[in-house]
Amino acid sequence: MVVVAIISVIAAIAVPAYNGYITEARLGAARMNADSLRVFMEDFFLDNATYKAGGNTAFTQSTTDTDLTDDFGWTPEGDQGAYTYNVAVTTTSWDITVQHVSGGWIRCENRMGSCCDSESTGSATPVSACP
Repeated sequence: MVVVAIISVIAAIAVPAYNGYITEARLGAARMNADSLRVFMEDFFLDNATYKAGGNTAFTQSTTDTDLTDDFGWTPEGDQGAYTYNVAVTTTSWDITVQHVSGGWIRCENRMGSCCDSESTGSATPVSACP
């Protein structure tokens, strides 16, 4: 009986810690891919003096949409379709929102000048602007 109680206490501590590590790993992968996208966006801007590929103002990369690959040559590394990337552009700036299928997300504005995520805002859905 004592052994079962000890294992229960250990599990009660370990499971939330493990879930926290998983969330941080997902947000880290999203940040890494968003940062790699920055190189492709800035390279496109250097060549074209705008972020609007084909005059478009919104791009999506997911398991069904490949706008970012088609227009900017960027493909996310190692996410196996677990994230959806949405990029809104103007002629001189862009914002990106990356959302995991489990609900965790990051949002970076003004060419990644400021970023926030689901952990820092406490919001389960992406916010329209970072605080």
